[in-house]
Amino acid sequence: MVTRRTFIATLAAGLFAVPLAAHAEGHARMVITGATLFDGTGRAPHPDTEIVIRDGRIVSVTTAGKGVAPAHGQWLDARGTWIVPGLVDMHVHYSDWMGPPFLRHGVTTVRDVGGSLDRILELRLQTRAGDVAGPRIFACGPLIDGPSPRHGPYISVSVTTEEEARNTARRLLASGVDCLKVYEQLTPRLVQAIVREAQRAGVPVTAHLRDTTAVAALEAGVKGLEHASGFEPCDERTGADISRLIIERGAYVVPTLAVIDRAGLSLTCRKRFVSRLRNLGGRVVAGSDTANLRPFPGAFLHRELELLVEAELSPREALMAATSAAAEALGQGGSQGTIEPGKSADLVVLEGNPLQSISEIRRIVHVIREGRVVWTSPSPAAGGERR
Repeated sequence: MVTRRTFIATLAAGLFAVPLAAHAEGHARMVITGATLFDGTGRAPHPDTEIVIRDGRIVSVTTAGKGVAPAHGQWLDARGTWIVPGLVDMHVHYSDWMGPPFLRHGVTTVRDVGGSLDRILELRLQTRAGDVAGPRIFACGPLIDGPSPRHGPYISVSVTTEEEARNTARRLLASGVDCLKVYEQLTPRLVQAIVREAQRAGVPVTAHLRDTTAVAALEAGVKGLEHASGFEPCDERTGADISRLIIERGAYVVPTLAVIDRAGLSLTCRKRFVSRLRNLGGRVVAGSDTANLRPFPGAFLHRELELLVEAELSPREALMAATSAAAEALGQGGSQGTIEPGKSADLVVLEGNPLQSISEIRRIVHVIREGRVVWTSPSPAAGGERR
């Protein structure tokens, strides 16, 4: 088990002691050979794998030596390592400085769930174009809250009537956001008005709830419950009812256990709820709630995966919560989240087996985003010969 002291030491090593590669290295073609692959689909790991990448996409995944590899391009000898899909952090409040540390920790995609609209859309464009180092960004825009937003006007917009709620939703949707996030002070009628507009545009709504219950939000069509909010997780009967409704409505939960780590009964109850939801077949998606006040990009997501395992998810399920399940929740399951032909070449090369210990997710050798090596461990023991 990772202690708090170990966690803080890892943060210090990851954020300050380990330099990022000065420039991402990329080739039109890349071949990675010899690693054991966990592809994110839930299938058994595949030893001695050869992955061929061309123009940022995965072309083939075969046993080493049995596929047709290109004669030219970058070759990465990954014998003795494990490969998993690039990680997705589904709950982030993104700032400009976060890109390199997210990449260093294997996070190749984030969903921003509350920030300045103009700035986050600019950063989304820059990271998708490769103009700045960082994960690709999906953005909800500002929090949609009630009359007195506790996070202020920079990352919130205030609505008090159904007409204001509809107009705000329409404005954000017209700007091209990928999702909407409703916040604490909204009443059920305001949530319903926003969800209706989002549904017309085919854009999902997620929620951090207080004045609207989880039941009312889910029945209105909200697809995500951030922080497992809107109900009392220590109430076993309520938790069971919410779990069944989440499944019935095709929704998901982002529990963000890392932000309440060591919080006593609250953490214990949320772990129990996550375990119940998992046992019933519901969707648990990984998010860290990384923000300027919690400045640990990537490391906080690693901690979240460890806590999901403590909540009785298997390491395999925890990894899928941050890869394939997260991509599906983003509506991107067809293009990312697993290591399969046709998908974006987002991969993390690890020293050890994360299915045996989820904490192996911390021991990263290489990070690859869209076929480009964006981080390499400076440790000589990390392995991986390139040519």
